[in-house]
Amino acid sequence: MLNIVNEPKVTGQQVDLFTPERWPKKPYCSDDKSAKWIRQLKTAIKQPYIQANPPHLRVWMIFDIDSEFAAFAWEDANLPPPTWIVITTENGHAHIVWGLSAPVLVDSPDMRQKPLRYLCAVEAGFREKLGADQSYSGLITKTPFHPQWRTFYGPVIGYELAELADWVDLPKFLPKRGKNPEEIGLGRNVTLFEWLRQWGYRNIRHYKGEVRNFVYWQAEAYEKALGRNGDFENPLDGRECYHVAKSVARWTWNKFDIAASDARHAARIAATHTSEIQAERGRKSGQARLLASEENRASARLMRHRGMTQAAISAELGVNQSTVARWLADE
Repeated sequence: MLNIVNEPKVTGQQVDLFTPERWPKKPYCSDDKSAKWIRQLKTAIKQPYIQANPPHLRVWMIFDIDSEFAAFAWEDANLPPPTWIVITTENGHAHIVWGLSAPVLVDSPDMRQKPLRYLCAVEAGFREKLGADQSYSGLITKTPFHPQWRTFYGPVIGYELAELADWVDLPKFLPKRGKNPEEIGLGRNVTLFEWLRQWGYRNIRHYKGEVRNFVYWQAEAYEKALGRNGDFENPLDGRECYHVAKSVARWTWNKFDIAASDARHAARIAATHTSEIQAERGRKSGQARLLASEENRASARLMRHRGMTQAAISAELGVNQSTVARWLADE
């Protein structure tokens, strides 16, 4: 059962909806979709558009439905009642939102990957069933209960993620082991984050050991994030890229220890370059060279029988003519 709200005041269940821990302390907001201001939450909720999710958390699953009867999309898709629906009265288009009782960390390098990928799969399942806009980033939404919109709110503010997963064919959307999710919706965040984290591991040594400047390191991470984001068919908002880059840059800078890394490298060298291992590698290398030489010797003889000159054989096999002459003399 959904109730209708068309009042500028925020009362009753709406007060619970706007508890500070569920929203950014200073969200982006605006009187249009540009999100041009940053304001305190109590001020931001007075604007028609607002940033719902905090920078590092997914508290609300938000879907953009561009159809005349968007408010009924959740029923048509056989999904549970949303936390709220905000409708544009002129065309019926809507944002449909489900709250999570336990927010999921989405852009911290020390986060657990399993909950994020689980959430990504649930969102992908909901998006497909709803027919929601795949390019919608979810950064800015219509402010619930703002008088410019027609608002419906449901009986539940926060669902368990596992409860929402029961409403979709989850295995269809879970990425296979070693694979990133499809690069839409939250899957873009996962892909960008994993790519940037691996890039950070490979490049932090130069900036921390030689440049020794965190500002340059963070700026480089942000530039790389923007470049990778440009590969997406529907890129993330630049501000989301910034938060991902900032998280990766700060984590790698704080966690990477040059002395410890050098010690681990020395230990690996010591373990894989003992005199016995090196001798065995030398023996195998010598055998390989001998085998290659014998193959070339046989090839030279066959070429000679076909009437090729020593100069032609030398050019074909990439060896000098004196070597070819020696092989043919042995014959």
